[in-house]
Amino acid sequence: MYQFKEWLKQMFLYPPLSLNSADYDSYWKDKRGKDLGMLSDWQKARANFVLEALVGKGKSSFLDLGCGDGSILNYLKERGVVSHAIGIDTSNLALQSVKEFGFESIQADITDVAFLKDIPRADYAVLFEILEHIEHSEEMLKVVYDRMNNGLFFSFPNTGFFVHRLRLLFGRFPVQWRLYPGEHLRFWTARDLKWWLKALGYKDYQIFYYKGVPIINKIWPTLFAAGFVVLLKK
Repeated sequence: MYQFKEWLKQMFLYPPLSLNSADYDSYWKDKRGKDLGMLSDWQKARANFVLEALVGKGKSSFLDLGCGDGSILNYLKERGVVSHAIGIDTSNLALQSVKEFGFESIQADITDVAFLKDIPRADYAVLFEILEHIEHSEEMLKVVYDRMNNGLFFSFPNTGFFVHRLRLLFGRFPVQWRLYPGEHLRFWTARDLKWWLKALGYKDYQIFYYKGVPIINKIWPTLFAAGFVVLLKK
């Protein structure tokens, strides 16, 4: 019943609007507050895909771009798949949590392609809920992919999720923002994702559909999965 109410809110309501689009410390305070550093259900689902994809491969080094509070890296470390990890984010508040987990941290603007071309090398990069915020997502993906030894993981929401489709049907554009409408610049459905990867020349990848409507999201993910996690392999 709770989830049904949340879906109704997503269909018909708008979040409170803030015009401060650049203050990511405020963003993290609003998003996580006193729970900063704790893994959310959505983050856990994404992290579990990483564990599933890397089972039997031992430990790997990770570079998490837009790492936030570092909770995903910590979750992976606790399950024995991390040999070394670096978290990169623009929020000093979030990076304090990353440091408390014992990871190396870099404060930087990950939208700067010049910076990305010199990021540290690692076995895998993590770009969870990042590409939809970036105007030049294709370039970012390529630059980071080229710097990794084994590949990268990325995720973003499914704009084809039934809640978004119904919201549009009732005359409102899908809401995928928390503080201000400009948070997301790019949007994908499941079909868009597969076309996009093919158009960019990526052939070896795995797609994990998650959240949304349980069970049905596995049968009809294009409509009932709320998000995607993708592993681009090398």
